[in-house]
Amino acid sequence: MEGTRGEGILKGIALLIITVPILVNILAEQFKVLDRLVVIMNFFGAAAIPALVIIVQPELRRALVRLGQTRLFGMLFKRQTEGMVDEIVKAVFRMSRRKVGALIALEREVGLQNYVERGTRIDGLVSSQLLSSIFFPGSELHDGAVVIQKERMAAAGCLFPLSDNPNLSHMLGTRHRAGLGLSEETDAIVVIVSEETGAVSFAHNGVLERPMNAQELKELLLKYYAQLEALEAEEPVAVGERTTEREGAALERVRDGTDRARGDRTKPSAGV
Repeated sequence: MEGTRGEGILKGIALLIITVPILVNILAEQFKVLDRLVVIMNFFGAAAIPALVIIVQPELRRALVRLGQTRLFGMLFKRQTEGMVDEIVKAVFRMSRRKVGALIALEREVGLQNYVERGTRIDGLVSSQLLSSIFFPGSELHDGAVVIQKERMAAAGCLFPLSDNPNLSHMLGTRHRAGLGLSEETDAIVVIVSEETGAVSFAHNGVLERPMNAQELKELLLKYYAQLEALEAEEPVAVGERTTEREGAALERVRDGTDRARGDRTKPSAGV
């Protein structure tokens, strides 16, 4: 817990647990009038253990996540994740070749349940065929987003908040603004396929990146999805250079405006 918010909380609780019972016991022995208070303190001492677990829950969760990423426990998880990522990459570049717009969000630490509840429930295995069918232009759900939770497609047709970055290029459409908006509000990672150009974009932490090929997208998905802690300190790396002049200019405007727009944010809700 060193260096986390839980460190100070733990020190304060430890001070209370150590000093208060000692003080009460001393007073009880001296004045013989605090016997009932001693019984109450013993009761609360036992209740303090689950209370402590609740208070330091974020730190405990991070510790368990790190434990799950060790080689001993992480082999099966890694294989499952790679299989899911392969299906996403296959669907994304199939839609990219056909210029079919798509918006796919992967939940990390911050829950996306409020967006899932407003979409159409699916709760199915992630497959390239299902993703392609959902975003097919004739589908009723193609204008929304797909949310993936715990390696399963939780819902489709979901609505995300649009980015409130005033410096975004007007050439970025609603789909890109919605993907960036979700990545600004949560730690989710979002894959976007442009309906106009077929270009594939990757949004995380309010930053838009553009992978050049399927392998680079797979590496980004594995990197940010498997590593559950936010990578805010890391500078985004521009992956690939196969973009048109128009797309490159739009991407540069997104990057230039990202830091200036990370002040106070509102949460408008809009269609994707």
